[in-house]
Formats: sequence, C-alpha cells, structure tokens
Amino acid sequence: AASPGALPAAGVPVRGALRPPPSATPPARRAELAPPPISAASAVVIDGASGTVLFEKDPHRRMPPASLTKLATAILAVDAGDLDAIVTSDVDSRTMRGSTVMGLVPGDQFSLRDLLYGLMLPSGNDAALAIGRVLAGSDERFVAQMNALAERLGLADTHFQNPHGLGGGAHYSSARDLALLARAYMAEPALAEVAAARRWTARGSREIEMWTLNALLATYPGADGVKTGYTRTAGRTFAASASRDGHRVFVVVLNAPAREDDARRLFDWVFAAYRWEET
Repeated sequence: AASPGALPAAGVPVRGALRPPPSATPPARRAELAPPPISAASAVVIDGASGTVLFEKDPHRRMPPASLTKLATAILAVDAGDLDAIVTSDVDSRTMRGSTVMGLVPGDQFSLRDLLYGLMLPSGNDAALAIGRVLAGSDERFVAQMNALAERLGLADTHFQNPHGLGGGAHYSSARDLALLARAYMAEPALAEVAAARRWTARGSREIEMWTLNALLATYPGADGVKTGYTRTAGRTFAASASRDGHRVFVVVLNAPAREDDARRLFDWVFAAYRWEET
C-alpha cells in the first residue's frame, strides 16, 4: 500500500535512469606514478565528470557484486517519484538470520526515503525486498526492471537475480559496470545525499536508528559515497567515491580482502597522478 504520495502501479516499469553524459574534459596525467598494489581481484577507477577510465585491473571479469547490487535498486526507487510516499512493508527481517537488515517487520509503515536509507546505510536486505515489492508488485517484476535498467545503462557484463545481491550464480556484474552504475547513482542528488550520510533515523510507524557501513566517510578526506558489500562467495566489495577540489572519482574493487586500504591507495594515487582543468 502507498500513501499519500504516488508510486507506480504494480508491474508498471519506471522510466529508468540514463547514463550521465560526459560533462568535462578528462583529466591529464601529470606524474608518472605507478599505480599502487591492491588486494582486489578486479578493480576500476573512473573520473566522475567525463566517465574516463583512469585505472583498471581485469575490469570486465564477471563476478558476484554482493550488496553493490543495491545501487540499481536505489536508482529505480528514486526514479519512481515521490520519496515521501508512505509504504507498508510485508517483509519480516526476523526470518533473515545472518543477513544485514534495516529491521523491518510486517505492517511497518515508512517513507520510501526511509527505506532508501535502510537499503544503503546498514545495507538492509529487507529494505531491498520492500522497495522492489512496492514499486513492481513482486520480486520477479522488480528484477526484470533492474535488468532493463542495466541494459539502458549499457552494463554488458551485468545480470541481476534479486534486489539485494545474496546468492545466485547468474547474479553477476563487473568492476567496469559497477563504476558506471555508481556514477549513475551519484548523479541523482537525493541518492548522493543518502550515500554521504553516516546515520539516519527512520521515523514512521516507529523509529529505527541506522548507521553507515562505509568506514571511508569518517576516515578519508573527501569521501562522499557510495556502497560496501560482502558475501562469502563475493568476498569484500566496494564502490567508493571521493571528491577533491570539485572533482569526483569513483573506485570499484571486487573480491578485495583489504577493500578500504585498496580504495584509499587508489584515491591517493589518482589525485596525485592526474590533474583536472579548472572550470
């Protein structure tokens, strides 16, 4: 159920986000600094404004993304319209043992915005299911919308089977695709605000306090997003963003035992090795 805002009727596909076009000249290499060693099996660094790839390591390798999947779920949520619409959850997080959750129980009523924070900060798999069901009417219909979004964004190495990223051999993406997905996510101001938040209090039929799992927000200067992930199959995954002097860079690392250190090293390297034209 949804009130008072307007959400799409069950099964009606939303319009979907388009890949942000290049809006600036790519940065130029200014120092012949070798990229740092990283733990990740696959990685990509891209310039936010131009979309130019600045570093890559096996960028098209299809791998489980874990909770980086939720970037697509969030894009579809904000694309649907009214984030202040109140929705009723039928998801019971108490049955999702061993899973990261927002803490939803059946009958909970929260705004779609609250569910977005629950999706992104504590990486709520229950919030992912609730969002998909309210927007599309069923898990299957929402997954179809996710795959349609991936096609619209040109994510050739991506296929989704669920809105949260748990399990599924046919649920995969690549570092390159996830960097493009993170760029599309951060192009939406409402989503960028969610990704940069360290905490949020959902105030609906009850209150739920939430804190981010993205440690870089508190430890790396300029860090402003975007999502961490983990499963035993995927290992540690991270789509990170950081801005310096008005220039945003995205780092994606997959199956990275030292994902935060990888991200810090790649950010330090790219900001030292490249220069941007002043605008």
